[in-house]
Amino acid sequence: GAMARKITRTTRKAELIQAASRVRMPAFCDVCVVGGGAAGLVAAIIAAEQGARTVVVERDLECGRTILATGNGRCNFANTHLDPKLYNDPAFVRAVVGKSWLNDILDFFASCGLAWAEEDEGRLYPLSRQAASMRNVLLRRATASGIVLAPARAATRIAKDDSAFYVAFTEQWPRGGDGELRAKSVVVALGGTAPTITAGLGLDTLAPTPLLCPLACTGPALESLDGRRARVHMQLRRHDKIIAQQDGEVLFRDYGLSGIATFNLSRFARRGDTIVLDLIPTLSSKEANELARVTLDGILDPAIARALMRHAGSIPNAIELAKELTYTVGGTTETAHAQVSRGGLSARQFLPATLEANDAPGLFACGEALNVDGPCGGFNLAWAWKSGMVAGDAVARKVLA
Repeated sequence: GAMARKITRTTRKAELIQAASRVRMPAFCDVCVVGGGAAGLVAAIIAAEQGARTVVVERDLECGRTILATGNGRCNFANTHLDPKLYNDPAFVRAVVGKSWLNDILDFFASCGLAWAEEDEGRLYPLSRQAASMRNVLLRRATASGIVLAPARAATRIAKDDSAFYVAFTEQWPRGGDGELRAKSVVVALGGTAPTITAGLGLDTLAPTPLLCPLACTGPALESLDGRRARVHMQLRRHDKIIAQQDGEVLFRDYGLSGIATFNLSRFARRGDTIVLDLIPTLSSKEANELARVTLDGILDPAIARALMRHAGSIPNAIELAKELTYTVGGTTETAHAQVSRGGLSARQFLPATLEANDAPGLFACGEALNVDGPCGGFNLAWAWKSGMVAGDAVARKVLA
C-alpha cells in the first residue's frame, strides 16, 4: 500500500539522482538551454538537429517533468483555434508565431512519432491521452539529436563577457557542488524566470505571478456547495464594467470558485472585482419560471437548487439568484497548482523574428520565460512549442554562422 509506494518513490528518486550525477557536463558548448520543460526541449532539439552542440540545464530531477502535469496528466498540448488575440501581448505573439502556427507544431510532433486526437473546443491531446507519451517522444528525439540533458542542476546566474556566456549552476543532490558552463549562446526557457538569473545582463524582468488558478471569493452558500460543478456563463465586473467573460465549467469550493472558466478569468481578476454567474445560461428567467413552477431540480443540480432555495426563500427569487449569482473576489488562491505564471522577461526587449534580446546579443528566450500567457485549453503549451522552435532555429543559425 502507501508504504510500498513511498519506498518506490524514494528508490526512484535515488535512481534519478544517480543518473543525473553520471551525466558528463562538457566545459563548453554552442548552445546552453536553461530549463528543460516544453519550450526548452523543443529549442534544444531544433538547435541540435542543425548541428549545434547543445546542453540542457534543468533544476528538476528529470527533463520534461512539467509536461506531465498538464491537462490532468493527459496533456492538452495545443488547440485548433490558436489566435494571438487570446494572449496578453497579441501583437508580439502574432509577430513570433507567423502564419502556420498550428501546422508547425503538428509537423514537429508528427516527426517525433506522436499521434493525437481532437476533443471539444478544439483541444488536442496525445492519442494515448497520456502526457508521458508527449514527454517520452520529446526526450527520445532530444537524445537522438545528441543533446546533453543535464537535470538536477539549478541554474543560478547567467553572465557574459566578450567571448562567451557563463551559466552557473548548483547540483541538486546531497553534497552536490557548483559548476559553470561556458556557451556561445544561451536560451532562457525557465517558467516565469526569476529576476536574479539574468540580473547581470541588464534585462527587464517582471516578478512572476501565478495564473490559471482558483479565486478566493466571498458570496452566498459557498460552504454548502463545496465540490459541486456547473456549466455557466461567467462575467468579471469592475465598477459595473464587464472586464472579461467566459462560458464553461465552474467548480464551487468552500474558499471560492475553481474550474476552467474561473482559471481563465483569473488572468484578469483583481481583489474587489465581482464575479457574476448565470447558472442557467440557456434559459431566460421567463422560461425558467415557466418550467420550474414546482421544483428547481429539473433545471439545476438539485444540491445547488437546495442551497439557492435556502438562500432565496421562493422559486422566483431563487431563479433570479441563479441568473445573477454574485461573488466578490479576494484574490488568486491555491497558487501552488497554478498552470502558468505571468511575468518573466519583458517580451518587448526581444526581436519577435528570432527571440534574441536586443541589448544582450546571443541571449534568446522562449515559452514562459517571456511574459506571454494565454487561456486554458492548450494555448500556453502551443506558445511554448512554437516560441521554442523560433528561438532554437535562430540560436543555431547564430552559433553556426
